[in-house]
Amino acid sequence: MKEKILEIINLRKSYPSGTLLLKNTEVLKGININVYKGEIYSLLGHNGAGKTTTFKIITGISKQDSGMVLFKGKALSLKDKSRIGFLPERPYFYEYLTGKEFLEFSANLFNIKKSKAQIEALLSLVDLKDAVDIQLKRYSKGMLQRIGIAHSIINDPEFIILDEPLSGLDPIGRKKLRDLILSLKEEGRTIIYSSHILQDAEMISDRIGIIVKGRTIMEGSLEELVSGEIKEVDVGFYGVNKIPEGIEYIKAEKKSNVFYITVRDTIEANKLISKIIEAGGYIKFVNPVRKTLEELFWEIKDENNSNS
Repeated sequence: MKEKILEIINLRKSYPSGTLLLKNTEVLKGININVYKGEIYSLLGHNGAGKTTTFKIITGISKQDSGMVLFKGKALSLKDKSRIGFLPERPYFYEYLTGKEFLEFSANLFNIKKSKAQIEALLSLVDLKDAVDIQLKRYSKGMLQRIGIAHSIINDPEFIILDEPLSGLDPIGRKKLRDLILSLKEEGRTIIYSSHILQDAEMISDRIGIIVKGRTIMEGSLEELVSGEIKEVDVGFYGVNKIPEGIEYIKAEKKSNVFYITVRDTIEANKLISKIIEAGGYIKFVNPVRKTLEELFWEIKDENNSNS
C-alpha cells in the first residue's frame, strides 16, 4: 500500500473583504487532497480557485479557519517543514546576485554548508551550469523558474510544492520545466504543483485534483478521470462503395478507397460495423475517442458556474 505523504481534509479559509473589511469572503470551501509518496500531483483550477491559498496553508504562511493538514498522518511540525521545498507563484530574487551566489545565500538560510561542487551540481541539475556566474537580473523567465526550483530543493526535501511553475513560459521553457519536475520524481521526491495549463498536467501527472471555487470537485489518476466516457468513435473501413444506409454520423470522408467516419457512440459504431461486414466490406480500425482533461475541466467548471 502506498504511503500517504500529504492529506488535506475539508480545508476552509475566509478573508476580510469590502471597503471596511467588515465582511468575510470564503476562499476555500472544502479542499480535500491526498498525495502519495513518489508521485507528481497536479492541483488544477482557474485563477482564483484557491490553489495558492491552499499552498500557503500547507507551508504555514497562512492559517486555515477549519480543516486539517496532515503530513505523514500527523499535524505538520517545524521539523516536517524543514523537509519541504517550496516555490511560490511570484518568488522574489536578489537580482544582483549570480546563480551561484543566490544558492549559497539560500543554503545559509537553512544553516546548510554546501560546497562549490554541490552548488554547481545543483545548477547543472536545473540546466543552469552555463549561468553560474551570471547575475539573476539577466536571467530569462524560464531560467528564473529553474533557479527557483534549485532554491526549493537546496535543503534536499522529500516533498516539494511548486505554485504555477509553468505559468508564463514559452513552449521550450515549459518542456525544460516538465523534464526537471520528472527528474525530481526520478530522484524519489514527491511533488505537488498547481497549474491551469491542462496539457502539461496530462503529460507528467500521476494523479490530479480539480478545484473549482474553493472546492475539490474531483481527484484521481488521469485514467480514472477521463477514460470512463466515450464521446465519439472513429471507424475506418473499405471494400464497399458507399456508407451504409441508416447510419447517423458526425463527419465522413473518403481517401483512396478507405472511408473515415466518426459516429456519436459505441452503439452507432457497432451498427455501422455490422452493416459493413454484411455488405462484404472490411474494417480498417475502430478508435473510441474519450474526453480530454481539458474538456472534462471546462465541463466541470461550467456545471459549477450554472449551479452557483
